[in-house]
Amino acid sequence: MKTIVIYFSQTGNTEKVAMAIQKGIKQTTGQCDLVKIKDADPRRLYEYDLIGLGAPCFAVEPQNVSDFIKNMRFVGGKHLFAFLTHGGNPELYFPSIYPKLQKRGLKVIGMADWFGNCYLLHHVEPYPTMGHPDEIDLQEAEEFGKEMVERSRRISAGETGLIPEAPQKLPIQPPNGLSLDVLDSFSSMVKYHKEKCLYPKCRLCMKNCPVDGIDLSVDPPVIANPCHPCEFCARICPTGALDMDEWVEAFSKETAKIMPLHLIPALEKAEAEGRFRRLPPIESLDKYYEYYANLDHYGFKKHKKHPQWIIGKGPR
Repeated sequence: MKTIVIYFSQTGNTEKVAMAIQKGIKQTTGQCDLVKIKDADPRRLYEYDLIGLGAPCFAVEPQNVSDFIKNMRFVGGKHLFAFLTHGGNPELYFPSIYPKLQKRGLKVIGMADWFGNCYLLHHVEPYPTMGHPDEIDLQEAEEFGKEMVERSRRISAGETGLIPEAPQKLPIQPPNGLSLDVLDSFSSMVKYHKEKCLYPKCRLCMKNCPVDGIDLSVDPPVIANPCHPCEFCARICPTGALDMDEWVEAFSKETAKIMPLHLIPALEKAEAEGRFRRLPPIESLDKYYEYYANLDHYGFKKHKKHPQWIIGKGPR
């Protein structure tokens, strides 16, 4: 059996899980390629018997993952498992990705998710899922890799009942109180200060935009077109040439309104059901109601120096 795990990871959470899954697969098969999505060829996956595809949850799947699936070729009948990391609300991801994978002729034989810390500046610090994925999570991911190999073998031998049912499709709608006008305004509110920009010496924003929405080689430069408001381009900019302060502060106010109504109850439910282990040094999830109400706890208040995120090291 020839296997591959393909992943997109922005802050390192999904990469850790992908590496653990690869470890579990290799213990079972002796082989498993591990490839970042930007380095993977969606037209050569016919060489593999089992494919893993992982990403963080951007409400649904990131656009680069969706584009990768769209470009897949010659994979009819191949086995694939999907996995993701998230900060508490993954329910839209699998219903979104599943039909796209089926359209390519893939057999989706498994799906799994893990909590991961969120580093967005319009969220509080510490975030309720801080510390994930931890060693327990990674051990679970390793076992998941082993399980996917065994399941693939048994399905190939005729046990089609092991193929999970399609996840229920849910309506994509904002939580009560969230203004999508602010969420969708990132591309128009992010500012580009050419006098601060180090291009062509620095290409960090261009290389790390998950939707290839930045091109500084043209005049006028292309900024956030297309865009998903992940904030990463501005966070990794070493000089502040990409300035998102106005947007982050505005969206933090929206977050403070709706997250106690949306995220915290979801985490409380997951904790009660044993699906979530709270790790931050805060007495209870109830305390996060106070955190979200007070903007002084938000990342944009803490991370003022540029770069706000150092690739390979984390928040500054």
